[in-house]
Amino acid sequence: MGREHAAGITGIARLDEAIARIVGAAVADGLCEAALLKGSIARGDADEFSDIDLYLVVSPQNRGAVLERREKYLAAYGDVVFIEDVDFGLPQKVAIFSDALHVDLYVAEPAQIGSLDPIVAVYDPAGRFGSTSPTRVDVTDEELCRHFSSVLYCLVEASSAYGRRNNAWTAKIMSDAAGELSVLVRSLYDRRYAFLGLKKLNEVVPAEDYRLFEDVYARVGRGDFPEAAQTILNVLDAFLASADEALASQLDTRFLAWAKRSLGTPLFAERKNVLVADVPITSPHTYEEFCASLEDGAVIATAFVETDDEAPRIPWWPDHEIVPGTRTPAELRAWLEGHLDLEPEPLEGVSQTRLWAMRHNIEASLGIDGSDLEFVAYRILPTERNAPYLEDVPQNRVGEPRPAIALMELRTGSVDLQCPRLFHEYVVARGVSEKDLAEKTVNLQDYLFHLRSLEEPGWR
Repeated sequence: MGREHAAGITGIARLDEAIARIVGAAVADGLCEAALLKGSIARGDADEFSDIDLYLVVSPQNRGAVLERREKYLAAYGDVVFIEDVDFGLPQKVAIFSDALHVDLYVAEPAQIGSLDPIVAVYDPAGRFGSTSPTRVDVTDEELCRHFSSVLYCLVEASSAYGRRNNAWTAKIMSDAAGELSVLVRSLYDRRYAFLGLKKLNEVVPAEDYRLFEDVYARVGRGDFPEAAQTILNVLDAFLASADEALASQLDTRFLAWAKRSLGTPLFAERKNVLVADVPITSPHTYEEFCASLEDGAVIATAFVETDDEAPRIPWWPDHEIVPGTRTPAELRAWLEGHLDLEPEPLEGVSQTRLWAMRHNIEASLGIDGSDLEFVAYRILPTERNAPYLEDVPQNRVGEPRPAIALMELRTGSVDLQCPRLFHEYVVARGVSEKDLAEKTVNLQDYLFHLRSLEEPGWR
């Protein structure tokens, strides 16, 4: 591209406008010998989300003046909301504009302009860079071998973090493994720029290959780390099968074979004392939509709860006599109202989703139609009498403390109390029947659990 300032380089209005304004401001000073573009724009694969890699070519005597004026040049396009100095061999201004455009502005002397990748000359009056040809070579077998081993190394490191229950660090290292893996998969279709890895990977590899990476990241996001590791190993296997004989002979197949044998033990050993619960994503408008969202299995998060290996699954029998007897829902309501300082709370002030969840739990556990259930709500007042019950109620981090709201369903006596200690006392107050005691039913197990939780606070 030629000797004068060029317009319409990318065909993308925002990028072309930014290039024109920034380069125009730099050229107007008369200090630059050339203005060049590299990166995706020079490769010809830029889109509306691409950044701009812009190089101002200067003589040694003008270098200092141009460095001082870079922010002025950038401001010619618009409002800069972030700017940072970086130096990876060349001084660079990293700028983010208010429209989210990202520009990397470099200053280089002519001898410092590398020739590995394509160059587009926006301003080049001397024609010095018009005939520059890229010299980048394909990613080598040696580099691919390093990436292959690095994927497996990351899995080992992630397994260690997983064993320590550090899920955040596990997710980070698993993401690193997927990034290393993307270089291998990309090399099958784009050997020269395989080092770009995940960047625009969906535009380079077949859809079925790209979906494997989406699957890995989805599993990592849910905390399904062993399953994500299995997918990664499957992709490594497929890459090994696709590699030419010369490359395949150099890959660390012994390391891969060990990882495949070891998945489950010792690599990502099963957590036998961790309970996992998915949290459904939903914005329902009716109870029917709420139930449908639970059945769909949509997930926004996964909760992990560790259990105590030494604690029995069923609490042992306490050292005192249990006298069978159960309270009716009406008696339980009277017990609750007399046990704390409460005031009625309108149901309109209670989360609809919380009411739906409570109804759903009642229907599921009792096998009834909950369309005519009757709920009441109470505000647990912040009094001295109530203080022991409010200690464990979730509080807002900012602003006013969130009020504790107790819910009760009057037909079944089911409750949602928010206060762990109060719920323990409620279950014990509800009691057990003679049948529960004689047949050791789940109701008795539940009763014993809450009884011991009261006797030994903090016991799980």
